[in-house]
Amino acid sequence: MINISGFGTGVYIVALETFPQGFSVSQFADDEDPISAENLDAIGYEMMYDGSLFAFDKASPVIVDVAVIPGSEDDENLKVLLQTKKGGQNLLPIGDVTSMVINYPNNGFVTLSNGTIVNGPIVDSIQSSGRKKGNVYRFAFGSFAGTQSIKQALATVGSAALEIF
Repeated sequence: MINISGFGTGVYIVALETFPQGFSVSQFADDEDPISAENLDAIGYEMMYDGSLFAFDKASPVIVDVAVIPGSEDDENLKVLLQTKKGGQNLLPIGDVTSMVINYPNNGFVTLSNGTIVNGPIVDSIQSSGRKKGNVYRFAFGSFAGTQSIKQALATVGSAALEIF
């Protein structure tokens, strides 16, 4: 039987200027998906006038959302990271380069690097039930490494070996 539990997943974020030592994220929201990633569009495509398909390679960022409990230490750290990217009158944004490591409970891991925080809430929202809404922070990354399974590790090694020839 395949274990699909996410219990025990951890996230570690390092921002070179703001948080050079990094910080752990473990206080995930229960009203939002704690960690979600958008599907990666590795190929672009267009239909030609004659009905044929034209496909081309393209670069795509890896988009990851992290939802945390509002007011938690994780939320405060992510708000600080977001505020350093926000410019304003007489304020220049800090040119942070952000990395994220996601450790899964089955000993798999993903390392995302060459990224930045893209958006998130500066102010906590209140739901109609009177409860604070979980805060979702979005990151975009240019590089991906790591494996979540043995098959994925073998595929990565195999494709790297083929690039040599």
